[in-house]
Amino acid sequence: MVFLQVISCLGLSVVSCRYVGFAVVALLVEINSVFLHLRQVMRMSSMAAGTLYRVNSMTNLGTYVVFRINTLAWMTRWLVLNRDKVPLLAYTLGSVGMAIMTAMNIVLFYRLLRSDFLKGSAREAKKM
Repeated sequence: MVFLQVISCLGLSVVSCRYVGFAVVALLVEINSVFLHLRQVMRMSSMAAGTLYRVNSMTNLGTYVVFRINTLAWMTRWLVLNRDKVPLLAYTLGSVGMAIMTAMNIVLFYRLLRSDFLKGSAREAKKM
C-alpha cells in the first residue's frame, strides 16, 4: 500500500511536471536509509555489541530527526500553507501520503529508540 502511495505521489509529479521540487525534498528522507540499512546489516552479522554499531545508532537517530522528521514536518507545513494553490487531487494525494508516512515514521522512531537506546533501562527496571 505504501509503495502504491509513493508511486502515485511521485507519478503525479512526473506526469504533470509540477511539484518536482517537493518530490526531490521527499527524497531527502532516503539519506537516513543508509544508516538504517547499515544498522540492520550490522545486527544480522552479530555486530550489534560493538562501538561501530553504537556510533551508527547515534548517527542513525540524528539523521532520522534531521532528514525524516524535519523533512516530513516541512512538507506538511508547505502543503497546508499552499492549500489554495494545489489542485484537490494533488492535495488529497499529498495529505494521505503525508499522513501514512508520518504514522510509519513515528512507529519506526519508537522502535529504534526502544531497540537501541531504551533496552538497557527496561532490563534494569525488570531486575528491581
